[in-house]
Amino acid sequence: MREPAPPEPAEASPLPALGGPAPRACAGLRPRALGVLSGVRQRACEALPALRRFAVRGVALAVLLTLARATLADEYVVPTGSMWPTITPGDRILVDKLAYGLRVPFTDVYLIRRGGPRPGDVIVLADPRGGSIPLVKRVVAVAGQTVEARRGLLYVDGAAQRLEELDDGRLIEHLAGATHASGHPDPDAFGPVVIPSGHMFVMGDNRAASLDSRAMGAVPSSLVRGRVVRVLYNEDAGGDFDRSRLLLAID
Repeated sequence: MREPAPPEPAEASPLPALGGPAPRACAGLRPRALGVLSGVRQRACEALPALRRFAVRGVALAVLLTLARATLADEYVVPTGSMWPTITPGDRILVDKLAYGLRVPFTDVYLIRRGGPRPGDVIVLADPRGGSIPLVKRVVAVAGQTVEARRGLLYVDGAAQRLEELDDGRLIEHLAGATHASGHPDPDAFGPVVIPSGHMFVMGDNRAASLDSRAMGAVPSSLVRGRVVRVLYNEDAGGDFDRSRLLLAID
């Protein structure tokens, strides 16, 4: 009688290096398919450290950018016309957050002070009423000064800040020894009021359409977030760019 043929040896699993027998999900796959799966898993494992490094660097970059926007410079879109014609609706403005010192990020605490806003500065400040949207206004008076408005003219310490009309109809206000474009004057009388210590009086250049210190009162200097230095560009509601507003300096 012939002796029965010995059984054929079982084919070795192609996944020993991955720690044990092929998973149940791989049951029924041919050796070639198991080999392909092994290669994919191996490449995924090799790529994992690089993905982790990429994720860590991305998070670090996001944190640095957030801190930079909180302490160095930031940009805002202005939706209203209260500062027209200096700043028009749709302007994206650049704000220097180091103009008056270095603050601890996300606080009102200054590490280094460089003096406060001066009359004539255009600033971004937190809404003193508690709103979440920052305000853009011009400082017209600081602590100790007296502010009054009569017949469309602003008076600081009793001196009228002259309005000059140019030949083309534009208005220019002479404020604190400098000039800036002016919008529509407001004929309503206001004041006089004395600005208390640690506060300032802010107004919009378009006085007839501006909610400012005439209604909100003098605002604390601690609410200042930076000085507006430039219009980056203007994009209207239709997505069109106004080339005349590109990189326009603010005075």
